[in-house]
Amino acid sequence: MVGIVLVCHSNAMTDAFLEFCEVLKQEDFPLLNGGGSHYDTYGTTPEMVASIVKEADKGNGVLAIVDFGSSINAVQGAQKILKGEIELEIADCPFVEGALSAIAANDESLDLKTLKMIAEDSSNFKKIKG
Repeated sequence: MVGIVLVCHSNAMTDAFLEFCEVLKQEDFPLLNGGGSHYDTYGTTPEMVASIVKEADKGNGVLAIVDFGSSINAVQGAQKILKGEIELEIADCPFVEGALSAIAANDESLDLKTLKMIAEDSSNFKKIKG
């Protein structure tokens, strides 16, 4: 299964969100905080993201869901550090909706590209119909 790493400026917020996200998992796969669990800090580094991506990868790649700005830069830096050792994709999607969609959909039948598409499609999801 694809590992999922959430990279957000607030590590404490990400940990709280991950606690909620665990209930949505239908399968067992790595779901990790790309900033680690450093409550007194904000952000992350490419080195930390690369280390967490290695932990999240179980052979099928890792999908990174980011908030904005330097979170994107940190994941792009991790891609350079990993030099293709692990397939790492960044989903261009809303942080919360994209994460929820990817987490709920992730199972052994999906590959990284398909899971990325599902997360990115969350941009079009209408919560209020009519």
